[in-house]
Amino acid sequence: MIRHEHAQPYENLVYYSYQLFEPFPQMSCVISTRLGGVSEGYSHSLNLSFSVGDTEQAVLTNRSRLYHIVDVEPQSVAQAHLVHGNYIEIVTSQSPTGTYRRFAETDGLVTNVIHKPLLILVADCAAVAFFDPKQHVIALLHAGWKGIVSNIVAKMVSTMHETFGCRPSDMLAAISPSLGPCCYEVREDLVAAFHEAFPAHAQDLFRLQPDTSIHLDMWAALRYQLRESGIRPEYIEESGLCTACHLDEFYSHRAERGKTGRFAGLIVLRSAT
Repeated sequence: MIRHEHAQPYENLVYYSYQLFEPFPQMSCVISTRLGGVSEGYSHSLNLSFSVGDTEQAVLTNRSRLYHIVDVEPQSVAQAHLVHGNYIEIVTSQSPTGTYRRFAETDGLVTNVIHKPLLILVADCAAVAFFDPKQHVIALLHAGWKGIVSNIVAKMVSTMHETFGCRPSDMLAAISPSLGPCCYEVREDLVAAFHEAFPAHAQDLFRLQPDTSIHLDMWAALRYQLRESGIRPEYIEESGLCTACHLDEFYSHRAERGKTGRFAGLIVLRSAT
């Protein structure tokens, strides 16, 4: 990933982009951080969520700063009301967008409409971005363990293929900062759910710790699903940044015991070619 820091016009606003997408000026994809905003308390400072106890004005200011830096219009942004499911919304030129509109019970967004940004808020789950440079289609999904078990990655790839004619071998995918295997301790019921969903591979997705606790490697699970869906290994980029280990730059629901803000993945088509 590439780290960007803007001292002007906003003090120390930091975001990241992906090396994988650098050759494609027709699209932009960024990951925000918690730096460069006006929120106070546990959601300091660039919290982008209205639902974590922050003030409305602070969130509006924070979003305005991010949108200004990456050059998108607030009223054009498509958002999802995340429920840890696998429903995917196809965003069209007629879809409702803007600050106070969200697609209900949706964990994935996909579009081929230029200047229609897609936004997913996270704080340990991964925001997984997709881009097909041949069909000019972008997508963004919210992936935690429930989404992985319900195979949201394969559903997104299938939706892109069936709706827009995208071939998996042409797609690029990037995995945002999220809870890493170093910190993702899980219970036996979650382990059982993965063994049921991936009977031949689940053992490769967990790490037994010296204290006998079990940790999920969500990055490995997403990497496996992307490859199984037909995306080439060289077309996948992982941030490798654990949100719980990097509280200086990211929010972590796990590490901060639920008292935290949200950062975002944001992707937009700039042109049709």
